[in-house]
Amino acid sequence: MEKNNKCPACGSLLSNEANMGEIFKKFEAIVKSRKDAYKKKIALFNLIKHIEFKDLEPLENKRIDYLLQSKLHAELAKQSMKEYEKLTVEDYNRAK
Repeated sequence: MEKNNKCPACGSLLSNEANMGEIFKKFEAIVKSRKDAYKKKIALFNLIKHIEFKDLEPLENKRIDYLLQSKLHAELAKQSMKEYEKLTVEDYNRAK
């Protein structure tokens, strides 16, 4: 009898049981790394993007991928605006 492996966060069935232990190890490594929050979010996005769930239809999976991608782009835009503001302040202070 096949054992169902469920995501501890949402309870969804996970497709490849042997692979899931590896994914959780990678997730933990990313979270515990010394990278800044911005780089961690991108690394986590790339990790999550490749997880497949048995109980999702292809169209539903595609919609979720687009939602995740739009969230990542929003985070990238926030980070870019922070960097832009820093450069603007530096430029303004130099001009004085």
